[in-house]
Amino acid sequence: MAEALLVLGTVVNVQQKRQASKAQARQQGLASRKSQRQAIREAQIRRAQSQVQAGAMGVTGGSGLAGGQASLSSQLGGNLGFAGQMSGLSQEITMAQSRAQTAGAVANLGMELGGFEKLGKRFGV
Repeated sequence: MAEALLVLGTVVNVQQKRQASKAQARQQGLASRKSQRQAIREAQIRRAQSQVQAGAMGVTGGSGLAGGQASLSSQLGGNLGFAGQMSGLSQEITMAQSRAQTAGAVANLGMELGGFEKLGKRFGV
């Protein structure tokens, strides 16, 4: 009976850890998408500000304005790429931690079952 409860408790523990890991991965994904939207929004604001400033100075075209706009786009791409990489790494870390916890739970279960077997042999069960 005690072994069955031990096994059941370990199985439930592992399932709960997996659910928590999945929820954490979803949370990280949401945070990453929010960060990306914020970066896009900021790039749009900077682009509009540069156009307003150029218009105020009487510059409606030219290579300087085009170069500045291209630089903003390049910075945005770099920021989005970095955010994506960080999100991927966070998910990898979460999954590795989850696997390690599962392995630890299985190892503990094995140790405890081994202890029950020794105890049973000792008392002739």
